[in-house]
Amino acid sequence: MCTEPKWEDKSGIRVDYSPELLAKDLRAIRGEVVPPGHPSQLEPIQAQGDQVQAGALDGITILRYAHIFRARSSGGVEQYLRQLDRHLLQRHRMNIVQMHLVDADCNRVEVENVGIGRIYWLQVPLRRGQPGLSDLPQRLCWYYKTLLTHSRQSVWAGRRAVGNFMRVGRLRHRWVVLSDGVADLLRTQSVDLLSLHWSACDTSTVIRTALRVGVPFVFVNHFDNNRLFLRTTRKHIAPAARIGTVSGCGIPDDLRDRCSNLADAIDTDYFDPEKVVPADPLGGHVLFLPGRIGDGKGHRDLLEAGKILIAKNINVAICFAGAVESNSLYGELHEANVEGALRNRIFLLGELKPEEIRSWYARSSVVALPTSSEGLPRVLLEAQAMKIPVVAYSCGGTPEALIPNASGFLVEKGNIAALADSIELLLENQSTRVKMGESGREYVMSHFGIPALIRRHEVFYMSALGATTFRIAPPAFGTSSRGRA
Repeated sequence: MCTEPKWEDKSGIRVDYSPELLAKDLRAIRGEVVPPGHPSQLEPIQAQGDQVQAGALDGITILRYAHIFRARSSGGVEQYLRQLDRHLLQRHRMNIVQMHLVDADCNRVEVENVGIGRIYWLQVPLRRGQPGLSDLPQRLCWYYKTLLTHSRQSVWAGRRAVGNFMRVGRLRHRWVVLSDGVADLLRTQSVDLLSLHWSACDTSTVIRTALRVGVPFVFVNHFDNNRLFLRTTRKHIAPAARIGTVSGCGIPDDLRDRCSNLADAIDTDYFDPEKVVPADPLGGHVLFLPGRIGDGKGHRDLLEAGKILIAKNINVAICFAGAVESNSLYGELHEANVEGALRNRIFLLGELKPEEIRSWYARSSVVALPTSSEGLPRVLLEAQAMKIPVVAYSCGGTPEALIPNASGFLVEKGNIAALADSIELLLENQSTRVKMGESGREYVMSHFGIPALIRRHEVFYMSALGATTFRIAPPAFGTSSRGRA
């Protein structure tokens, strides 16, 4: 168990970081002289309409709260934030502290130099337990060890740990995220903005800490906007400076004035069919569903649609790619490939690297996403950028991710017969696939460009910070207007 934070710099500049060195390091980047010719020196830094100059966020530190896995290449939120941060740091000399989940009781931090700024990767322990009372002794033991770790740091840290455990009822939950380190960072470091990308049982503690020390926060919903109706989510977003969504579908009427549609973006230079060698041929058509293997992602419905297609003598292979989050569902998929109508027609590809999933897009005839809930599905944007027609259930923000009947088909959620019919129409008509593929790429290129995504977030952050002009060298640590050491 790691009892003290350890910090590592991927570039080899510094190893064995401590919290004190973190504060010193962030002070340094705030006080550095901006290199001559940097865009922020050319003229006053202002936000006018939807335009923000490069350098407008220089010196700002954003703390991102999100239940993500740093090594995961296929997660929608992971990809969203990875792309956003790397492009923001090309334009602004800022710091981004990004929490990420690890299966260990450690709070190590790694420092990554990106563009003209830095990303601080903050490890947050995740404990995965078993359901029911059988796991209670192990949960109690883990809780006791965690309490000892915090108590060694200080009496107050120990008391806070006890209070947080009791307040959010962590012993009740099968998966427990120990985000006390995020709250501690808000107390001890000069964070300018907290950006919440998740709502969970430990979110309340982080929000309370931010409000107590005077750090404004924004809430970004990456999922179906139906979540904005939930009581817990309502409680979390009530004091938020700004609320962001990835689609404009289904936003509650009373929140529309507070919500900004941040949408998503795709690197269409990377997802370009002209630059890709397709994956190995399987023979016949390929029906592709890229997404984590878990409940609600539509795997079972696609199996049923596949059976209908096979019964009509359509030669099709069904390929699933994504991290396994449900072992029982994975077992069902494997069993369906062993016996029954879909025998030897199912391919479980696992979690693919970006270049691998791009190759499978190029090999596919149709990409299907019959999910029960979505924000703005990136896989549909990626598929269309690769000129592959898509078929998806109409839910959440999915209607904004394609042009119905032009780049793909929207199907009523749960209507497996209509799902199969739409897929059959595409598989049996090559000219329709080609025409829809062309329309899809044009749509993605014109509506989901990376520069527009970055501009939307810049305006979003500046609005939350409550100012339209920032100095090039903001106050150093210890002299913040919030009066924290």
